[in-house]
Amino acid sequence: MRERMMYKRNRVIGTFSERVKATKAAERVLFKMEYSGHFTGIDLDSFRTTILAFLREPVGNLMGMCSYSRNHRHAKNPGERTWRILLDRNLLYRNDGELEATIYHEFLHGILGPKEGHGAMFQQYEQLWTQINGVDV
Repeated sequence: MRERMMYKRNRVIGTFSERVKATKAAERVLFKMEYSGHFTGIDLDSFRTTILAFLREPVGNLMGMCSYSRNHRHAKNPGERTWRILLDRNLLYRNDGELEATIYHEFLHGILGPKEGHGAMFQQYEQLWTQINGVDV
């Protein structure tokens, strides 16, 4: 049922400038994560090949989603584990920091994998965002 409902919503490619804006935001988040010192030993650079796209619209309350690759169990790094990250396109037009916070949230899913969900380790990393976000890039 969920699958049928998903396909009744419009696929969103976004404009070139919207895709560039999302990619630049993802790059800023990765730089902040790299320079924070909290992700030493994690191949954050591998996320730079992950597909970044938009959720089908209307999105409801969902701001982002991390989709895992079919071979995520055998992946050596987060970028191989993460097939794509989908974002609510409306986040591009808000100036409240939710775009970067959502991208960070989805990168955490890619790092920790599908079994962690929003568990204790995920919550610990997510709480670091306000500290990490203070890094100027």
